[in-house]
Amino acid sequence: MGIHALRPFALASLFILLIGCEQPKEQGGADASNTTVQLRGPMRDVPEFHGVDEQGRPFAATSMKGRFWLASFFFTSCESVCPALNTVQAELQREFGSTIRFVSITTDPDNDTQERLLAYAERFGARKGTWTFVRMPTDSMRALAVRGFTVMEPTDPSMHSTRFVLVDDQMRIRDYFDSADTAEVTRLKTVLRGL
Repeated sequence: MGIHALRPFALASLFILLIGCEQPKEQGGADASNTTVQLRGPMRDVPEFHGVDEQGRPFAATSMKGRFWLASFFFTSCESVCPALNTVQAELQREFGSTIRFVSITTDPDNDTQERLLAYAERFGARKGTWTFVRMPTDSMRALAVRGFTVMEPTDPSMHSTRFVLVDDQMRIRDYFDSADTAEVTRLKTVLRGL
């Protein structure tokens, strides 16, 4: 068989090979499988806790039941990780404020008065009823961090976690996200879009 006789056979074989290698497309677009990110939890229940918010009103964790919310720790005089964490949180509020709530707990309750918390909330564009800044006695805050949210104990105001803690509508911790890790923040956004 000459080379000219093999050419049609080779082209037909190549066509069949290409058709066989094409991946079937899922409904909803080619990247539909990448739009869902699984949460790691539920991990544990968030204990009941109380404090005072930036408006000077009593705050009870039970007020968050029935909605997803994001918890974090910070303090107003922090000049390093807290502004970065809360800049990310402000962005999350803009995009997801109609879906979830935010609770930021100060690790410096002796200095973070209601007035300072209110000024800080305004600095980051916190919407009333969407993003709440909470202070409570130091021993309660430390116990909440360690035994409630299982994050680093803030024995000093600056020794606090930079992770967001996602809590579900049944007051259960569902996952943790490092606010300083771009990939983790992207993962969190994907999760929030799926709520």
